[in-house]
Amino acid sequence: MSGNDQFASPGSPVANPLTALVVDQSGAPFPGASVMWTVTSGGGTVTDSTSTSDADGHAMMTYTAGSTPGLATIVATVAQVWTASFTVHVVAPTSSISMKRAR
Repeated sequence: MSGNDQFASPGSPVANPLTALVVDQSGAPFPGASVMWTVTSGGGTVTDSTSTSDADGHAMMTYTAGSTPGLATIVATVAQVWTASFTVHVVAPTSSISMKRAR
């Protein structure tokens, strides 16, 4: 699993895709699995509601943050049996402050 604990500005996508590793009962990568992606809290969207694991068992999805700063949770589910949760920190951009030397 990768892509957890990323930061994004409101309305912006995360820098890296959310990636779940799907494995079989023996721990070997499981290609061709349908993975359902759901934003369960914090708002925002995923590019699609499902993805399919590749030959290495990786299923990827891009998340775009909602308009409100806070924590967002995205859950990946395979066959209503296996789940993985991802957290994204949605942070408002800070204002740029500059200083000038007084004369």
